[in-house]
Amino acid sequence: MIQPKFKGERVLLALGALVTLTLSFANGFATLPTDVAKPQHCLLERIYKMVGYNCANLNLKEIPQSLKSNLQILDLSFNRIRDLNKQSFTRYTDVKYLYLFENMIQNIEEDTFSELTSLEALDLSSNALKSIPIELFSLPLLRNLYVAHNVLHDLEQDCTQLDKPIKAPIQILSLADCWLTRLPNFGILPDLWQLNISSNPLTELDIDQFAPMCNLRSLDLNNTQIPICACQTITADLIARRAKILNNHPHCTPLFATEQSICAQDTSPAPPSTDFQQCMEIRNTRKLDTEAKSAWFKISLGVLTCIVLFSIVLYYFHKRNAKSMKDNSNKHVKNPVPINRVMVPSGEELPIVENGNRTKLILDSD
Repeated sequence: MIQPKFKGERVLLALGALVTLTLSFANGFATLPTDVAKPQHCLLERIYKMVGYNCANLNLKEIPQSLKSNLQILDLSFNRIRDLNKQSFTRYTDVKYLYLFENMIQNIEEDTFSELTSLEALDLSSNALKSIPIELFSLPLLRNLYVAHNVLHDLEQDCTQLDKPIKAPIQILSLADCWLTRLPNFGILPDLWQLNISSNPLTELDIDQFAPMCNLRSLDLNNTQIPICACQTITADLIARRAKILNNHPHCTPLFATEQSICAQDTSPAPPSTDFQQCMEIRNTRKLDTEAKSAWFKISLGVLTCIVLFSIVLYYFHKRNAKSMKDNSNKHVKNPVPINRVMVPSGEELPIVENGNRTKLILDSD
C-alpha cells in the first residue's frame, strides 16, 4: 500500500473516504451499525404466558420449519416471503397471532390457513395480494383481520363464493388503501364493531352496504372519495346507531343550513333493511342463549351448593352420633353395674319365695 508523504495528502484521503462513505449511505450500499447487531435467527419469546417467535426483518423467503410446533405467536413481518402453500403452517396449528405484514406475498395456495383453527388475529397488510383467502372466513376464532395496503381487485368477485353467513366472528376488519370502489359483500357480520376503509376510491358506497353490520361502533372514512350526499346519509345513519365516524371531509357533517338542505331528502332516516333485521336477530338470539346458559349455570351451581351443604350437615351429625355412641360404650366398660350375690351355705336350702317376701305374704293372708 502506498503511504501518503505529506499531511495534506492524508487530509485529502480522509475527505475522499468520508465523501465515498456518505454517498454509499445515500445509495443504500453501506451496512448500518444496527444491521450488525440484528439477530440472524428467530428469537424465542414469552408474551402473556404464550410461546412466541420473533422472526421479523431476517430476509426470509419462506416460512421457517424448525421452530417449536406449540408456538402461539409468530411474527414474520418485514421479510421477503412471496408464496404460501398448504405446508407453510402445518407444524404450527396452535398459532393464535400471525403477523405477515410488509412482505412480498402475492400467491396463497387454497386451504393454506384451513388448519389454523386457533387463529385469532392475522395481519397480511402491505403485500401484493389481489384478494383475501376465502378459508379465513371459515375459521371459528378469527376476530381481527388486517389486509390494508393491498390491491384487492379480485376481492368482490371472490366474495360471491363465500358460504354465508360466515363462521368467523370478525370484530376488527382493516381494508384501508385496497383500491376498493365499493364495500365487498361479506354477508351478515354481527360481531364487527370496527371497520377501516380509509384511503379507498369509494365512489359506489351507500348506506345499504352497512346494514349487515348492526354492531358497528367505529368507521374510518378518511381520504375517501364518497359522494357528498351518500357520505352525509351514511354519517347520519351510523351516528344514529351510536357509531363513531372518522372522516376528514367536512361536507359529510354539514354545519350550515344551506349545506344541509342540499341532501335533506337523502339524509332522512331509512327503514331498517332485511340484512339489518337478520343481523339484530342473530345478536338477540346469541344474547338470549348467553343469558339462558348463565341462568342454568347459576341454577346448577345453587343446586350443587345445596347438595354439598346438606352432605356436610349429614356428615357432621353422623360423626357426632358416632362419637356419642362410642363415648357411652366406653363409659359402661369403665364403670360396670355391681351385681349383688347371696352366698348360701352348703347343705341348706333356700326358702321358696313367690311374689315377694314370705313374712309379707303371711301378714297379708291374716
